[in-house]
Amino acid sequence: MSGRDFWRDVDAVVFDLDGTLADTFADLQTAVNHVRGLHGLAPLPLSDVMDNVGHGASALLAGTLGPGAPGDRAADLAAFRAYYGAHLLDETKPCPGAVEAVVGLAGRRRAVLSNKPESMTRAIVESFGLAPHLVGAWGGDSFPTMKPDPAPLLAVLDRLGVAPGRAMMVGDSDVDIETAARAGVRSVRVRTGLWRASLLVPGADVEDLRELAERLDSALPR
Repeated sequence: MSGRDFWRDVDAVVFDLDGTLADTFADLQTAVNHVRGLHGLAPLPLSDVMDNVGHGASALLAGTLGPGAPGDRAADLAAFRAYYGAHLLDETKPCPGAVEAVVGLAGRRRAVLSNKPESMTRAIVESFGLAPHLVGAWGGDSFPTMKPDPAPLLAVLDRLGVAPGRAMMVGDSDVDIETAARAGVRSVRVRTGLWRASLLVPGADVEDLRELAERLDSALPR
């Protein structure tokens, strides 16, 4: 599917959170460096933390602490979640066009699927005032597996009552593109967040979510 047809017959849009709807990276960096500090390790720059975002907190810590780091990984994960949960919204803000796009896509079923815990995903969505515009917001602990396994996305679409062929997954990373491909869903990569490290080819690219809303709107029957 290409060209104008790609944007037609979309009944549901499922958004990633980190780097797509929300710029969460500064708060994630602070939480990672808190845990590193517990082990006497030097803080990491933002770019190093961002390189490890997308596969959940366990993978984030594994990548930012390294295999030789001292301490117990379960305790580190608990410390990370406690600190991050207390500072979840210190610097987190909507990505460009995120609020306008979600609100502007009225008439389509909209949801969020993140690898962040559901409680944190919901807290961020609610802080942006987006909850009333979404059918739901699900996280990495909402289902037995996480993205890029397609099962969570398919479960979300089942709850939305929308077939994969009439849905779109929007994200900033290869995690989202792979998830969509494996689920038989159209993928759109937004050029915010982690897109520069993306190696997979999505169905389409947009500069920000305002462009997404414009393209979907332009494809509606007149």
